[in-house]
Amino acid sequence: MAGEEQFQRVDAPKLERLVSSIYAGLGVPADDAAFLGKALVDADLRGVHSHGCRWVSVYAESIRAGHYNLHPRITTVRDDGATCLLDGDSGLGHVLAAHAMDQAIDRAKKHGVGVVSLRNSQHIGALAYYSQMAADAGCLGYCTTNAGIGVVPPGGREKVIGLNPLSWAAPTRRPWSFNLDMATSVVAGSKLGIAVERNEKIPLGWAVDKDGNPTDDPRKGQEGGILPVGGPKGYGLSIMLDIMAGVLSGGRFGRGLGSEGSAQLYQAIDIEHFQPLDEFKDRMEELIAQIKGSALAPGSKGIFFPGEIEYNLKQDRLANGLPLDQFVRGELKKEAEAQGLPYDIER
Repeated sequence: MAGEEQFQRVDAPKLERLVSSIYAGLGVPADDAAFLGKALVDADLRGVHSHGCRWVSVYAESIRAGHYNLHPRITTVRDDGATCLLDGDSGLGHVLAAHAMDQAIDRAKKHGVGVVSLRNSQHIGALAYYSQMAADAGCLGYCTTNAGIGVVPPGGREKVIGLNPLSWAAPTRRPWSFNLDMATSVVAGSKLGIAVERNEKIPLGWAVDKDGNPTDDPRKGQEGGILPVGGPKGYGLSIMLDIMAGVLSGGRFGRGLGSEGSAQLYQAIDIEHFQPLDEFKDRMEELIAQIKGSALAPGSKGIFFPGEIEYNLKQDRLANGLPLDQFVRGELKKEAEAQGLPYDIER
């Protein structure tokens, strides 16, 4: 069912409380459940619905199946000061990711740079959340993760490459930070799932079917594979990110990636180790002004910095409600009813 009629604006704080309550009811520790609610709703607020509350029931099913360790023993495998290797013991990905970035930031403040490699983690949602943590701390933030096999390499017709995204963030004087969060595939794998849920076609150029032919059917695209962004460029970048996240950490990589389990790399560079933060922000403002003040194309509504549109969406949705589609609302209601929780997310 496509069209505006399937969307309903809901109250973001109520939604966050519902998601947290669902996970707490499944045995997730209270602080971790609260963080999951915050991180998932934040993705929807920023317009990244592919990594928002549509994952609530997916994670819930994984918890019920015993795939996630709700009380992981996070182990420091190696610590060399500026660098660190952690084993996440199959804990909740979002929680492990925030812990790893906190470690990277702490090390950056001491050494100028902090790099944390994490293995035995799980799906961590939108990477922008974690790179933004570093920007908020006065650092340049970077993170990457390898993910389930879903991409077809140039010249092939078999999906053999992970859906490996990356995110960079930097502070500015604006209310928003520079924040680039992108897949190395043409689109995130979840966007095919959303198209299936909404009974929509996908644009040609997103994916191929199992025989390697272009398709606008998301189900056939899931059977075949998604194409790398920029052809050989995205293909090469994806492989390098798998090396940085999976091979380097001693975790899963390549064909070892499945629906459960991944590895990541988190980095923070402390700006004050190079120049005063205020000076950096002044220089960023000059860069922003140059780009946003350049000549516009006919009909353009303006030039936006990476992260600016998402910030604007978040402010609007906090004030006017968050549009949530029928499928996601239905899944949330099922989870709430299964636990006897009140389903109250209306504005």
